[in-house]
Amino acid sequence: MKTFVVLFILVLSSASWALVPIKVAFSLDKPPYVIRASESGLEVEILRRVFTDMGYDMTPIFQPPARSVRSLELGRVDAMATITNMPKFHLSAPYITFKNFAWTLKDRQIHLKALADLGRYRVIAFQNARFFFGSDFDKAVAKNLNYEEYADQKRQLRMLFADRVDVIICEERTLKINQKDIQSGDKKSLPELQRHSLFGESRYSVAFRDLKLRDSFNDSFEKLESQKAFLEIYKRYVTE
Repeated sequence: MKTFVVLFILVLSSASWALVPIKVAFSLDKPPYVIRASESGLEVEILRRVFTDMGYDMTPIFQPPARSVRSLELGRVDAMATITNMPKFHLSAPYITFKNFAWTLKDRQIHLKALADLGRYRVIAFQNARFFFGSDFDKAVAKNLNYEEYADQKRQLRMLFADRVDVIICEERTLKINQKDIQSGDKKSLPELQRHSLFGESRYSVAFRDLKLRDSFNDSFEKLESQKAFLEIYKRYVTE
């Protein structure tokens, strides 16, 4: 009887410490931020640690951004990562910063001085870029019939190297990793790229359906940000 009571108490104790499941939507592969094959990456690990500290067991859901927005609307996920502007949901404090640039083949000698210049070229950006970059970017590409958005950012780069597009818009670290990966499978040297600074730094938040969950996230992230563990996560994925 005593053994049964002890086991019962242990079961109750372990249950009280069990993590609550939570689903968070992430984009498709975007190294070093999101690596779908290993369910890892800088963004994934930061959010996993924050949610663990909150008492949640995070399950990452990898899908195109447009589908993630719909999933959040329907309640199929509890939160969505990498958001800059989404009034219908509750946005967290920024948790990560990206450096987005326009990229062209250097030998094409394309000069991009302002967003309006994008209207003259074949342009591919990441999915939902018009939403993320705001009204000035949206106006710059609105009448460009050769503007497209792809969720697969490695595909963008391959198309640029194949001269099937004039300009791609991509985060710098992601582009360099994809470039290295493409080069590893190609015996020929890849064309040199030209970087164009048309965008400022982009600070991204997490979008939540629940306000209290958002507030708890902010508190947990603020605590993590001041700890050594936060820097250690960065060092695993960012060497520069």
